[in-house]
Amino acid sequence: MHKPSHLSDGLSEIWDELSSQVRPDTPASAMEAICRQVQLMRDCARRIQSEGTVVADAKGNASEHPAIKIERDAAKQLRDWLSQYRGRS
Repeated sequence: MHKPSHLSDGLSEIWDELSSQVRPDTPASAMEAICRQVQLMRDCARRIQSEGTVVADAKGNASEHPAIKIERDAAKQLRDWLSQYRGRS
């Protein structure tokens, strides 16, 4: 599987980290989508770690951090991608 040259440094590092965990015939576009979901999940986790799980909404009321839903959605998409392309151990 050939890593595209247009990937950011962060996506390129994730690609290298995950490339051995997917089937060799995984299309580059699918692998890039997998990497983007991992990057999104990690970005959300860092933000939640920094800002906490509860934040103030526009009216000042306590509310679940929006990044929690984004992270959850990214994890679901990642599971969907990996269900198609995960390598066999």
